Amino acid sequence: MLENAMQKMFKTTSRRIAVPALLTIVLYVIAMFIMFLPHIEQSFISRKKEMIRELTETVWSLVENYRERELSGELTRSDAQNRALLRIGTLRYGPEQKDYFWITDMTPRMIMHPYRSDIVNKDIEDIQDPDIKRLYLRFNEVVASKGAGYINYQWQWKDDPSRMSNKLSYIKGFQPWGWIVGTGMYVDDIYDEINAIRNKFIAISTGILGIVLMLSLYSIRQTMKADNELMLTLIERNELNESLKESKERFRSLLENTSDWIWESDGKGRYTYSSPRVEELLGFSSEETMHKTIMDFVPINLKGRYQETFNNLLGSQKSFKGFETTCRKKNGQNVVVENNAVPVFSEDGGLLGYRGVTRDITERKMAMEALQESRDVLHANLEETVKSLASAEEKRDPYTAGHQTRVDRLACAIARELGLSDHQIEGLHFAALLHDIGKIALPSEFLSKPTLLSYQEHEIIKCHALAGYDILKNIKFPWPVAEIVYQHHEYLDGSGYPRNLTDEQILLEAKILTVADVVEAISSHRPYRPSLGMEAALEEIQSGRGIRFHAPSVDACLKLIKEEKIDWE
Repeated sequence: MLENAMQKMFKTTSRRIAVPALLTIVLYVIAMFIMFLPHIEQSFISRKKEMIRELTETVWSLVENYRERELSGELTRSDAQNRALLRIGTLRYGPEQKDYFWITDMTPRMIMHPYRSDIVNKDIEDIQDPDIKRLYLRFNEVVASKGAGYINYQWQWKDDPSRMSNKLSYIKGFQPWGWIVGTGMYVDDIYDEINAIRNKFIAISTGILGIVLMLSLYSIRQTMKADNELMLTLIERNELNESLKESKERFRSLLENTSDWIWESDGKGRYTYSSPRVEELLGFSSEETMHKTIMDFVPINLKGRYQETFNNLLGSQKSFKGFETTCRKKNGQNVVVENNAVPVFSEDGGLLGYRGVTRDITERKMAMEALQESRDVLHANLEETVKSLASAEEKRDPYTAGHQTRVDRLACAIARELGLSDHQIEGLHFAALLHDIGKIALPSEFLSKPTLLSYQEHEIIKCHALAGYDILKNIKFPWPVAEIVYQHHEYLDGSGYPRNLTDEQILLEAKILTVADVVEAISSHRPYRPSLGMEAALEEIQSGRGIRFHAPSVDACLKLIKEEKIDWE
């Protein structure tokens, strides 16, 4: 019974696909070969006729140009006409470059023809061929009545006098000289091209029809296969429905026993479904949470902290993650929860509500707070350690006491002006406080010498950058502090020390530190000289801007000092 029903269905399906496909093929053949092809042929002939008309008009314009030269006195009429005949007589076109132009006059007489020199300049009485005589007279009649026009006649095939062929020409009279200019196309050529187009079109159409037929057969086969599978699908559907019911029950069981509170709400955040997990999380039953929002469980004194954010999240109609709130449990204890949700829309795009998950993150928050507190303690210890190291260096060099602190203040201000990140500025801060730490390793009498240093003494002082690097390189800072200290006396042009680095090799933080160090050193007192003043310091960095010193850092420093944004005290 089932087999007979399927066979009947297959036959009906085959007819349902095959009949429209065959009708499509028939209509395609009728449209292409009865309507479209004749239209293409007619359009092709029209384009060819337009082509010979345009070519004749072009040569006519050339004759008119020589006529204008005659009128201007540049040429006599005889010279103008002879030049025009010579010029036009050499013109060729077409695939073989054998198509040509000819000229007759109103006598009538052929005065220029590249392939029929035997009739050129012969009077009509001297021509034996009656067809040529009649043709001359027809030329004159067309020009006399219309000025220009098309004419059909028999003529030799291009440069082959033994072969005659039908020809369609366009002629146009040139009244000032009594000439008739013309050119034409051979009808056999036109139909050869049309036949080539037709054959190509037939080949393409045959291919298209073959593809359509193959697709139709393929569709019938695939449809029959699909119908067969559909029957099997109908049989399996009941089994799937039963499995789906079982899956729904398992999903609901999983939903109700998961460690997170799963919920659904309307567009205003009021719960329409709440999993039983909420009772373990907040102490309220699922029924007690219905038609309430998360804000109903937030302590009154904390609602102001969350209400605006909650309203904005709902108003955006977008997914949200990590919305943290403090909720009060039924027993009065507080718990920190994280809310994540996605919007649910109707088929017409309207917001139905949200589906989300809320989980207890109280322990995680406590751990994070403890971690932050530990980090703050470590950071404070690092700050004090660095300041102690800087203080130890300054005790050996009392004349430069406060130098590193002032350089730190100026360097960080320049970095902020340049838009460096907080992380970079913090690394620069520690590097500035320690940039002269290497002087610990130098003789103290050199540091406090009240007169200018000798060359050898100065070379020893220059070792403090390398000494500082050696002291700091094994300390695991989260910034390149040791390298910044190593580079703080390097200049963009390679004239600095100790490694003669150039622009691309120097860290940005070191470039900033160099500018701040130079300004502070020149404007402060030294054992061997009094302060040279801030003006001298600014002139020094300005004169080396872009050569020795980082131009943006110089500009930022000048702006900060001129606007009195730096407190040196």
